Amino acid sequence: MASVALLALGVSAVLWAQSTASDPGVRGIGWCTTGCANGAGGFQAGLTTQEVQSEPAAAQQFQTTAVVTGGPITGNGLGPRFNSNSCTSCHAQPAMGGSSPTQNPLFQVYQLNGAQNSMPFFETTSGPTLVARFPYEADLTTPNGLVQQLFVITGRSDGGSCGIQQPNFTQAAQQNNLVFRQPLPTFGDGYIDIIQNKDILNNLNSNLQLKTSLGISGLANIADDGSVSRLGWKAQWRAILPAIGAEENVEEGITNEMFPTEIDQTAGCDLNPIPEDPTNYSLYNTSNTPWNFLADAERDAIFMRFLAQPTEGQYCPSGGSCTNGQAQFNKAGCVLCHTTSYRTPAASIPSQGHILLNLYSDLLLHHMGPCLADNIAQGLAQGDMWRTPPLWNVGQRIWFMHDARTNNIVQAIEDHSNIITSCSGNSSYPNSEANAVIQNFNNLSAQNQQDLVDFLRSL
Repeated sequence: MASVALLALGVSAVLWAQSTASDPGVRGIGWCTTGCANGAGGFQAGLTTQEVQSEPAAAQQFQTTAVVTGGPITGNGLGPRFNSNSCTSCHAQPAMGGSSPTQNPLFQVYQLNGAQNSMPFFETTSGPTLVARFPYEADLTTPNGLVQQLFVITGRSDGGSCGIQQPNFTQAAQQNNLVFRQPLPTFGDGYIDIIQNKDILNNLNSNLQLKTSLGISGLANIADDGSVSRLGWKAQWRAILPAIGAEENVEEGITNEMFPTEIDQTAGCDLNPIPEDPTNYSLYNTSNTPWNFLADAERDAIFMRFLAQPTEGQYCPSGGSCTNGQAQFNKAGCVLCHTTSYRTPAASIPSQGHILLNLYSDLLLHHMGPCLADNIAQGLAQGDMWRTPPLWNVGQRIWFMHDARTNNIVQAIEDHSNIITSCSGNSSYPNSEANAVIQNFNNLSAQNQQDLVDFLRSL
């Protein structure tokens, strides 16, 4: 069954010789384990006194464990279908708000309170937390693309008479109709939220001759208001708050004022009035105001909005030159998609205004070829398109690519190309826009390749 799942992910066989560089490992785990700054986590410096006062309620909410019924003002409404029971469950590496941690937290969740769930075959105790989607309906022709929640509340002590069953992931894998995504880190998203549309579009239209020579184009995923969407694996979300509302509903099954109806409305499973996460009007003018007056989703959004941007490490992993590594990163053409920086405009949260963000992303969509396609369209993002993920804090990530197919950053670089690798993916998709850039990387000297990899792990 594992081999079937790998086929569904488009894992491929090597055709060309690959890089000789090696991955020094996760900063803070594989190297620089003492005497070095964490690099991510915590709130922005320079927040006002009033903004700082909101931090405890926001942080508490982000790590609140949700229950089905009978919970406090916060954390009520888990399910009927869900992936986990708190935000920090999946966003924990290297700190709260990050990506998938070293130990899969779902094993502490799936049978909690008597739930009768079985762990899907693709989740492992020391592997990444994976979110499952079915690209197609049961006819394997009609597009689906929705998240298929891993667990149900059936059997839980607070689950009432709900009797729904988990999706049949084994059958989906056998039908090559199962794809995965891993949690994205949220560090610095409050800054990304306010980058000017014009700056993203101006960057799209810069260096066109060089980009064209390398086969790079790019596309902005345009939101309903005409602005550039920039959050999520396919840039499917324009802003933090609606993204949080969707995640609360899809990942935890909690209805809210942005997504007020249950995903599964089977009789006996709708155990709470909706939305389950409303504005807490009963707390108006009480000792709990102002922070607990807000809905849970809004406090989660405050937490994310106030997170500091990641900082680069103080050291270079292998004793080489990370300065040279960045120069080689630029020379190979990586920087044409992983744009070094943007600057924020004036902001109503003063600490976010006029800040240089070294996020290493153009926040645009790119064709990444049949080997990385998941056959799911979101907005203008086609089935083989992905947003360029920001590389800040990449040195502390354990798993790479949208589906966490590797924990080796060198392999992740190679996986950007469908020439270096082959796969049984949909041949109707164009080649990866990264093919020429990855070839440039492999044409570097061994030392320059290693310096480039070390530069990435120093971020």
